[in-house]
Amino acid sequence: MSTPLQRELKDLKNEVLEGNLKVEQVSQQDIYWHIQHSLKVLEGIIQMMTESQPIDYAPRRSILKWIIMTTGWIPRGKGRAPKPTVPKKLMSKEELLKLWNAVDDSVSSLSHLPDDAHFKHPLFGSMKKLKAIKFMGIHTHHHLKIIRDIRKASL
Repeated sequence: MSTPLQRELKDLKNEVLEGNLKVEQVSQQDIYWHIQHSLKVLEGIIQMMTESQPIDYAPRRSILKWIIMTTGWIPRGKGRAPKPTVPKKLMSKEELLKLWNAVDDSVSSLSHLPDDAHFKHPLFGSMKKLKAIKFMGIHTHHHLKIIRDIRKASL
C-alpha cells in the first residue's frame, strides 16, 4: 500500500511523461518547472532530515503553518521558494525522470529515519518526520493542482 506522498510522487512522474506546457494566465512557470521545483523540495527536505541532529530541533508556532497543516491548502502566489529549490536551468524530460527516480528511492527510505528526524522550514521552523512527510505531500499536491490547471487551460 502506498502513502499519500508516494501517490503524489507517482502523479508527478505521470505529468513528466505527459510533456511540458506553459499557460501564463495560470502560472508564470511551465509544468516542468513545477515538477523540478517539487522534486528539489522533496530532495532537500529528505537530505535535511537525514542529516538532522535532535539538539537542532527548533519548532515555531505560526497561524499560517497551522492553516496549511490543518487544511492541506497552500495559497497560490503568496510564498517564495528558497533559492536551492528554484530551478536555475530547466531539466529535460530525461533529466526529470532521473531526478524522479532518485527522489522516489529517498521517499521509500523515509520509514528508516528515526521519528525525531526533522527539517527546518524557513518560515515554520523545524518539523519532525511525520509532520515533514505531511508537509511534503501538501506542497507536492499544491504544485500538482497548478500543473493540472495549466493542462486544463491549454485545452
